[in-house]
Amino acid sequence: MPFWRNTFAAVIVATALGAGLAEGGPASLLPKSGSVPGWVWQGEPRSYAPDNLYEYIDGAADLFLAYGFQEAAVADYQRAGDEGHWIIVEIYDMGAPLHAFGIYTAERPPHVKRFDAGAQAYQADGMVALWRGRYYAKVLLVQGNDAQAQRSLAALTGRLLPGSLEMPAELKRLPAEGRERGSERYTQVGALGHKFLTDAISADYAVGKTKATLNVADLASPEKAAEALGKLRDFERRSGKNLADAAALGRGGFTARDSFYGELAAAQQGRFVVIAVSEKADRASVSDLVKRAAAGLEEKPNSPSTACTDEYCPVDPHLIKP
Repeated sequence: MPFWRNTFAAVIVATALGAGLAEGGPASLLPKSGSVPGWVWQGEPRSYAPDNLYEYIDGAADLFLAYGFQEAAVADYQRAGDEGHWIIVEIYDMGAPLHAFGIYTAERPPHVKRFDAGAQAYQADGMVALWRGRYYAKVLLVQGNDAQAQRSLAALTGRLLPGSLEMPAELKRLPAEGRERGSERYTQVGALGHKFLTDAISADYAVGKTKATLNVADLASPEKAAEALGKLRDFERRSGKNLADAAALGRGGFTARDSFYGELAAAQQGRFVVIAVSEKADRASVSDLVKRAAAGLEEKPNSPSTACTDEYCPVDPHLIKP
């Protein structure tokens, strides 16, 4: 059963409660009724704020709030005169491009089919998901075999969303060589399952005949980075194997055999903690990936930080429930 099915009951509840449509914001970005020939709004669009998002996506609202959710707009589209054909379009204002990219990658299942819309999009399990600028959108095929109409609504939504089609600037922290296209992710809190590894960009890399995953966590200051790296070392000392110092990787560098991720290499570079892991690659390969990433960060001291700017302001990690 598609993972989004549990939202449809909430749609009916929210409609009964009279959820209103706010002026401007994501509501103004929804494809208009009839903009895809033969498809019209079923009722009026609805809007949601942080305090009532759970009414629509109960169980997933906390994840959206963690990534900086601001407002959502939802519209039901029906084939004119035929209630058996139903498509939903959802648009989420996530407050910043990095946050929209983050929730997009957090919800993206493995092995998806790419779709040409917005900055990035995929098609899977009856849904097209995309992001552009500060917005994340989903187009859900609920009833009927109307894949072409779904694709048309998704493509139109991608064009209506404002913002750059460029990937987040923070991805420049990752080395380009060997990076697997489309594997990039952003984790606000909890990279590699550790709450202390925050604001992390990651991607998969070709390493010989296998692959490794590189994580670059931004801890906002060298002091906090050193503290986080120390916690990771302590964790590997308790639960990992073969912990060894690796000064050549950088400040506080070490290697270990993680009980879940396999070979691990980690080091600090300024305010960043750089970690590479692989189940099948050898220790030398993951260490080399950390060294390459750390060298790139050293050459770009002015790379995007967690300080607030016009384009990006980080989510407070304390907003995330334990």
